[in-house]
Amino acid sequence: MLQRVFFKLVLIFVLSGIVSQYAHAQGSVSDSTISTFILQVNYAYQIPGGDMAEDYGHNSVIGPEFTYKTNKNWLWGLEASFVFGNDVKKAGEIIEQITGDQSFVIGLDGTFTNVRPMERGFSTLAKVGKIIPAFNINPNSGIVFNFGLGYMQHKIRWDVEGNNAPQLGGDYKKGYDRFSEGIILSQSLGLLYLADARLWNFKAAVEVQEAFTTMKRYNFDTMGGDSKKRVDLLFGIKLSWMIPLYGRAPKAMYYF
Repeated sequence: MLQRVFFKLVLIFVLSGIVSQYAHAQGSVSDSTISTFILQVNYAYQIPGGDMAEDYGHNSVIGPEFTYKTNKNWLWGLEASFVFGNDVKKAGEIIEQITGDQSFVIGLDGTFTNVRPMERGFSTLAKVGKIIPAFNINPNSGIVFNFGLGYMQHKIRWDVEGNNAPQLGGDYKKGYDRFSEGIILSQSLGLLYLADARLWNFKAAVEVQEAFTTMKRYNFDTMGGDSKKRVDLLFGIKLSWMIPLYGRAPKAMYYF
């Protein structure tokens, strides 16, 4: 489900890029403040805090964003992100009942089957931001800040060698995946650069996210649910490659 939603968003991103080829021309980025749609791809490296730090280590985030920039340098956007990591801190404890002291389970054929836990998640946010021109770059570039509000989910994915362990297959795996979901907030501060060249536009920022989630599963290892109100914090460095959808500015003016 999570992967299907993610790839649908990527498809929308690509189709929007094709449509952009028909965008109409505006003024030059270097001498006037313009309005334009912007497609971008984000990557962030995050360090967890709060309840997230008790369950997971560092993770990465990647995903598309679609933004409209006004001629007053306000930014309105939608962002989708796929969260992934390989550091699950309580993995051994969660499946101890079916693995004992080992890192494998007994497969259908009676052989040992390796199990690898992975962090997986997804978030989508509606965002608003503002560009403050700085460093004499151009009227459309400078310091940028953003605020976001949206939805986040995260869980443990159990990667079972050869899918050979029914203890972690089908609906049984839900009893060990610690699926949690809830509202997420984000704040970021960074530097945004837009140029007349369509491909050389970027943003670099530091970002803080706060997710207020609850666990939604019945956990087999604890024989019960968990109604704890979690506060999942994520501190990250975020890089964005952006494709503005403005057309080419005229290179010269002609008088008759």
